[in-house]
Amino acid sequence: MSALNTTAVWQSPYLPGTLFLRAEFKKHSFEPHFHEEYAIGVIDAGCQAFTYDRGRRLDMPRGSVALIAPGVVHTGWAGIEGGWCYRMLYPTQELMRHYAKDIFGVDVLPTFHQPVVKDPCLFALLSHLHNCSDSLAPDPLEIQELYVAIVERALRQHAGHLTPSTATLHTNALATIRDLLNDRYRESFSLDELSAIAGMSKFRLLRQFRTLYGVPPHAYLRLCRVQRARHAILRGAMLADTASAVGFADQAHMTRVFRRTLGFTPGELLRSCT
Repeated sequence: MSALNTTAVWQSPYLPGTLFLRAEFKKHSFEPHFHEEYAIGVIDAGCQAFTYDRGRRLDMPRGSVALIAPGVVHTGWAGIEGGWCYRMLYPTQELMRHYAKDIFGVDVLPTFHQPVVKDPCLFALLSHLHNCSDSLAPDPLEIQELYVAIVERALRQHAGHLTPSTATLHTNALATIRDLLNDRYRESFSLDELSAIAGMSKFRLLRQFRTLYGVPPHAYLRLCRVQRARHAILRGAMLADTASAVGFADQAHMTRVFRRTLGFTPGELLRSCT
């Protein structure tokens, strides 16, 4: 890739077949093409010009969300001097169909009303998913939870699907998951595993767990680790040993989570003991 254009491509093992792309294009033009997969992404800077539907032009400035269904022929080029930066993911038709059925209970291949939308909530979810998938220690549960939230938001807001009611709480199944996370906080789980254990769809599990316990499963697991780490540090445990013992990727990871959750660092907590 020339110095004018930079790209990075990767896949997440927790979203099978999904390709991630991060790119900055100063001078680049796409020939007319379509994708077998969905193309969903965000414009982080600049502006991309875009044509579809036999030449109809749209501009995608910073903050835009692209929602392009398989088979839609489109082009793209720099919409302003200086080009554009964007992040895309390309989920397979099979994966989107699977999640749409899990969330909405209908076995259809989703399509979108518009290929470009302004949706700050969806933009934030997509940005977070990219950051998580590109991290040195990705959390499978958080990645899959984000993906469910993205599919629900995109299809409910931009494809006309209605989220089904989940009024009846399956408290016994939810308590089983809560107890599992409490007891096995050192381990990592996928949403597929928790869904199978609970005997519930992934979407229903996420929605009802948050309703009953206030946070989704990945956040509950992280809080369990924070509390175990806090107790260990107050007993004088070394920080690096504590991070490893409770399931954090490393001490730096534990420090970031402490700061976001408690407002202080593990080091500050340890110094309070002296």
